[in-house]
Amino acid sequence: MVHGVPCFVAHRGYPALYPENSLVGIRAAVQAGARYVEIDIQLSRQLTPYLCHDDDLKRLTGRNAYLTRLKDDEIDTLTVSCPDVTCSAGTEPAPIPRLAEFCRYLAQHPQVTTFVEIKSESIARFGLSKTMDAILPVIDVVHTQCVLISFDWELIALIKSHQMYKTGWIIEHWTDEQSAMAARLQPDYLFSSIRCLPEKLDQLWPGPWQWVIYTVDDYATALGYAEAGITLIETDAIGTLLAP
Repeated sequence: MVHGVPCFVAHRGYPALYPENSLVGIRAAVQAGARYVEIDIQLSRQLTPYLCHDDDLKRLTGRNAYLTRLKDDEIDTLTVSCPDVTCSAGTEPAPIPRLAEFCRYLAQHPQVTTFVEIKSESIARFGLSKTMDAILPVIDVVHTQCVLISFDWELIALIKSHQMYKTGWIIEHWTDEQSAMAARLQPDYLFSSIRCLPEKLDQLWPGPWQWVIYTVDDYATALGYAEAGITLIETDAIGTLLAP
Protein backbone atom coordinates (compact mmCIF):
# COMPACT_ATOMS: atom_id res chain seq x y z
CA MET A 1 0.00 0.00 0.00
CA VAL A 2 1.18 3.52 -0.78
CA HIS A 3 0.54 5.94 2.08
CA GLY A 4 -1.86 8.67 1.02
CA VAL A 5 -3.20 6.77 -1.99
CA PRO A 6 -6.59 5.02 -1.68
CA CYS A 7 -6.71 1.30 -2.40
CA PHE A 8 -10.31 0.37 -3.13
CA VAL A 9 -12.12 -2.78 -2.08
CA ALA A 10 -15.12 -3.87 -4.17
CA HIS A 11 -17.79 -4.02 -1.46
CA ARG A 12 -20.14 -6.92 -2.29
CA GLY A 13 -18.84 -6.75 -5.84
CA TYR A 14 -20.22 -3.78 -7.75
CA PRO A 15 -23.64 -3.01 -6.20
CA ALA A 16 -23.84 0.46 -7.73
CA LEU A 17 -24.50 -1.25 -11.07
CA TYR A 18 -25.11 -4.94 -10.40
CA PRO A 19 -26.93 -7.09 -7.83
CA GLU A 20 -24.82 -7.30 -4.69
CA ASN A 21 -22.67 -10.39 -4.13
CA SER A 22 -23.50 -11.57 -7.65
CA LEU A 23 -20.87 -13.18 -9.86
CA VAL A 24 -21.71 -10.76 -12.66
CA GLY A 25 -21.00 -7.86 -10.31
CA ILE A 26 -17.79 -9.39 -9.01
CA ARG A 27 -16.56 -10.06 -12.55
CA ALA A 28 -17.33 -6.46 -13.50
CA ALA A 29 -15.41 -5.21 -10.45
CA VAL A 30 -12.34 -7.28 -11.32
CA GLN A 31 -12.54 -6.23 -14.96
CA ALA A 32 -12.63 -2.61 -13.76
CA GLY A 33 -9.33 -3.22 -11.97
CA ALA A 34 -10.32 -4.27 -8.44
CA ARG A 35 -7.59 -6.16 -6.62
CA TYR A 36 -9.59 -6.50 -3.42
CA VAL A 37 -13.15 -7.83 -3.20
CA GLU A 38 -15.43 -8.23 -0.17
CA ILE A 39 -18.17 -10.86 -0.10
CA ASP A 40 -20.68 -12.10 2.48
CA ILE A 41 -21.40 -15.72 3.37
CA GLN A 42 -24.59 -17.28 4.71
CA LEU A 43 -25.19 -21.02 5.06
CA SER A 44 -28.19 -22.88 3.71
CA ARG A 45 -30.18 -25.37 5.77
CA GLN A 46 -27.88 -28.02 4.26
CA LEU A 47 -24.79 -26.05 5.36
CA THR A 48 -23.88 -24.99 1.84
CA PRO A 49 -22.14 -21.58 1.78
CA TYR A 50 -23.78 -18.95 -0.43
CA LEU A 51 -22.77 -15.40 -1.26
CA CYS A 52 -25.50 -13.41 0.47
CA HIS A 53 -25.48 -10.57 2.98
CA ASP A 54 -28.94 -11.05 4.49
CA ASP A 55 -30.44 -14.11 6.10
CA ASP A 56 -33.88 -12.52 5.72
CA LEU A 57 -34.32 -12.57 1.94
CA LYS A 58 -37.15 -10.01 1.70
CA ARG A 59 -34.89 -7.06 0.77
CA LEU A 60 -32.89 -8.96 -1.82
CA THR A 61 -35.42 -11.28 -3.42
CA GLY A 62 -38.85 -10.06 -2.31
CA ARG A 63 -39.50 -13.45 -0.71
CA ASN A 64 -40.49 -13.85 2.93
CA ALA A 65 -37.95 -16.52 3.77
CA TYR A 66 -34.65 -17.01 5.55
CA LEU A 67 -31.69 -18.41 3.63
CA THR A 68 -30.44 -20.42 6.61
CA ARG A 69 -33.78 -22.29 6.65
CA LEU A 70 -33.96 -23.06 2.93
CA LYS A 71 -32.64 -26.10 1.12
CA ASP A 72 -30.12 -25.64 -1.66
CA ASP A 73 -32.56 -26.37 -4.47
CA GLU A 74 -34.89 -23.64 -3.17
CA ILE A 75 -32.09 -21.08 -2.97
CA ASP A 76 -30.91 -21.96 -6.46
CA THR A 77 -34.26 -20.82 -7.89
CA LEU A 78 -34.01 -17.34 -6.35
CA THR A 79 -32.60 -14.20 -7.95
CA VAL A 80 -31.40 -10.91 -6.52
CA SER A 81 -32.29 -7.62 -8.14
CA CYS A 82 -30.14 -4.51 -8.13
CA PRO A 83 -31.55 -2.55 -5.16
CA ASP A 84 -30.56 0.86 -6.50
CA VAL A 85 -33.19 2.29 -8.83
CA THR A 86 -30.46 4.23 -10.62
CA CYS A 87 -28.79 1.00 -11.77
CA SER A 88 -28.48 0.76 -15.52
CA ALA A 89 -25.90 -1.84 -16.48
CA GLY A 90 -27.06 -4.43 -14.00
CA THR A 91 -30.82 -4.30 -14.03
CA GLU A 92 -31.12 -8.01 -14.80
CA PRO A 93 -31.65 -10.11 -11.64
CA ALA A 94 -28.83 -12.52 -10.82
CA PRO A 95 -28.76 -15.88 -9.01
CA ILE A 96 -27.44 -16.22 -5.48
CA PRO A 97 -24.07 -17.88 -6.14
CA ARG A 98 -22.55 -20.68 -4.15
CA LEU A 99 -19.18 -20.03 -2.54
CA ALA A 100 -17.73 -22.97 -4.48
CA GLU A 101 -18.63 -21.27 -7.76
CA PHE A 102 -17.01 -18.03 -6.64
CA CYS A 103 -13.83 -19.88 -5.59
CA ARG A 104 -13.50 -21.41 -9.05
CA TYR A 105 -13.61 -17.90 -10.47
CA LEU A 106 -11.18 -16.54 -7.87
CA ALA A 107 -8.64 -19.26 -8.67
CA GLN A 108 -8.46 -17.86 -12.20
CA HIS A 109 -7.52 -14.41 -10.84
CA PRO A 110 -4.57 -14.88 -8.47
CA GLN A 111 -4.04 -11.11 -8.28
CA VAL A 112 -7.31 -10.70 -6.36
CA THR A 113 -7.58 -10.89 -2.58
CA THR A 114 -11.02 -11.53 -1.11
CA PHE A 115 -12.33 -10.51 2.29
CA VAL A 116 -14.81 -13.28 3.14
CA GLU A 117 -17.29 -12.05 5.74
CA ILE A 118 -18.92 -14.88 7.66
CA LYS A 119 -22.29 -13.59 8.76
CA SER A 120 -23.48 -13.68 12.36
CA GLU A 121 -26.89 -15.14 11.52
CA SER A 122 -25.34 -18.35 10.21
CA ILE A 123 -23.02 -18.59 13.20
CA ALA A 124 -25.98 -18.13 15.57
CA ARG A 125 -28.02 -20.80 13.80
CA PHE A 126 -25.38 -23.47 13.21
CA GLY A 127 -22.62 -22.69 15.72
CA LEU A 128 -18.95 -21.88 15.26
CA SER A 129 -17.67 -25.37 14.51
CA LYS A 130 -20.30 -26.32 11.95
CA THR A 131 -19.97 -22.95 10.24
CA MET A 132 -16.21 -23.28 9.89
CA ASP A 133 -16.44 -26.93 8.84
CA ALA A 134 -18.81 -25.85 6.05
CA ILE A 135 -16.64 -23.01 4.76
CA LEU A 136 -12.97 -23.97 5.15
CA PRO A 137 -12.99 -26.98 2.79
CA VAL A 138 -14.65 -24.90 0.07
CA ILE A 139 -12.08 -22.10 0.16
CA ASP A 140 -9.07 -24.35 0.71
CA VAL A 141 -8.09 -24.22 -2.98
CA VAL A 142 -7.83 -20.41 -2.79
CA HIS A 143 -6.94 -19.98 0.88
CA THR A 144 -3.91 -17.82 0.12
CA GLN A 145 -6.24 -15.32 -1.59
CA CYS A 146 -8.76 -15.19 1.25
CA VAL A 147 -8.96 -13.17 4.45
CA LEU A 148 -11.71 -14.41 6.79
CA ILE A 149 -13.57 -11.61 8.54
CA SER A 150 -16.50 -11.35 10.94
CA PHE A 151 -18.16 -9.28 13.66
CA ASP A 152 -17.96 -12.41 15.84
CA TRP A 153 -14.76 -12.24 17.89
CA GLU A 154 -15.00 -15.90 18.91
CA LEU A 155 -14.97 -16.91 15.27
CA ILE A 156 -11.88 -14.78 14.60
CA ALA A 157 -10.12 -16.41 17.56
CA LEU A 158 -11.05 -19.86 16.22
CA ILE A 159 -9.78 -19.02 12.73
CA LYS A 160 -6.48 -17.76 14.14
CA SER A 161 -6.02 -21.08 15.92
CA HIS A 162 -5.93 -22.78 12.50
CA GLN A 163 -2.92 -20.59 11.57
CA MET A 164 -3.74 -20.87 7.87
CA TYR A 165 -5.76 -17.75 7.18
CA LYS A 166 -5.36 -14.05 7.62
CA THR A 167 -8.17 -12.56 9.67
CA GLY A 168 -10.15 -9.36 9.96
CA TRP A 169 -12.35 -8.33 12.86
CA ILE A 170 -15.21 -5.89 12.25
CA ILE A 171 -15.82 -3.54 15.16
CA GLU A 172 -19.33 -2.43 16.09
CA HIS A 173 -18.57 0.57 18.31
CA TRP A 174 -15.67 2.85 19.15
CA THR A 175 -15.30 1.82 22.80
CA ASP A 176 -12.52 0.87 25.19
CA GLU A 177 -13.97 -2.65 25.33
CA GLN A 178 -13.72 -3.07 21.57
CA SER A 179 -10.20 -1.64 21.58
CA ALA A 180 -9.17 -4.17 24.23
CA MET A 181 -10.71 -7.00 22.20
CA ALA A 182 -8.81 -5.89 19.09
CA ALA A 183 -5.58 -5.95 21.10
CA ARG A 184 -6.44 -9.44 22.31
CA LEU A 185 -7.35 -10.82 18.88
CA GLN A 186 -4.47 -9.22 16.96
CA PRO A 187 -6.22 -9.52 13.57
CA ASP A 188 -4.39 -8.76 10.35
CA TYR A 189 -7.12 -6.24 9.44
CA LEU A 190 -9.47 -4.16 11.54
CA PHE A 191 -12.70 -3.11 9.84
CA SER A 192 -14.88 -0.17 10.76
CA SER A 193 -17.85 1.67 9.36
CA ILE A 194 -16.97 5.30 8.71
CA ARG A 195 -19.77 6.11 11.17
CA CYS A 196 -17.81 4.43 14.00
CA LEU A 197 -14.55 6.25 13.47
CA PRO A 198 -13.41 8.96 15.88
CA GLU A 199 -13.63 12.53 14.68
CA LYS A 200 -9.84 12.83 14.85
CA LEU A 201 -8.25 10.05 12.84
CA ASP A 202 -4.96 10.39 14.69
CA GLN A 203 -6.81 8.66 17.54
CA LEU A 204 -7.07 5.35 15.66
CA TRP A 205 -6.20 2.39 17.87
CA PRO A 206 -2.56 1.40 17.35
CA GLY A 207 -1.79 -2.21 16.56
CA PRO A 208 -0.32 -4.65 14.05
CA TRP A 209 -3.47 -4.53 11.90
CA GLN A 210 -4.27 -2.60 8.77
CA TRP A 211 -7.44 -0.52 8.92
CA VAL A 212 -10.23 -1.08 6.37
CA ILE A 213 -13.23 1.25 6.31
CA TYR A 214 -16.64 1.13 4.63
CA THR A 215 -18.41 2.50 2.65
CA VAL A 216 -17.07 5.45 0.59
CA ASP A 217 -18.31 6.19 -2.93
CA ASP A 218 -16.56 9.45 -3.84
CA TYR A 219 -12.87 9.91 -4.50
CA ALA A 220 -12.36 13.15 -2.57
CA THR A 221 -13.60 11.59 0.67
CA ALA A 222 -11.54 8.46 0.07
CA LEU A 223 -8.45 10.58 -0.54
CA GLY A 224 -8.95 12.32 2.79
CA TYR A 225 -9.00 9.02 4.62
CA ALA A 226 -5.97 7.76 2.71
CA GLU A 227 -3.99 10.89 3.57
CA ALA A 228 -4.83 10.20 7.23
CA GLY A 229 -3.34 6.72 6.85
CA ILE A 230 -6.41 4.58 6.07
CA THR A 231 -5.73 3.36 2.54
CA LEU A 232 -7.99 0.30 2.25
CA ILE A 233 -11.46 1.62 1.52
CA GLU A 234 -14.57 -0.34 0.60
CA THR A 235 -16.81 1.13 -2.08
CA ASP A 236 -20.02 0.24 -3.88
CA ALA A 237 -18.87 2.15 -6.97
CA ILE A 238 -15.58 0.42 -7.72
CA GLY A 239 -15.58 1.15 -11.45
CA THR A 240 -16.15 4.87 -10.95
CA LEU A 241 -13.40 5.25 -8.34
CA LEU A 242 -10.88 3.23 -10.34
CA ALA A 243 -11.60 5.09 -13.58
CA PRO A 244 -8.63 7.09 -14.87
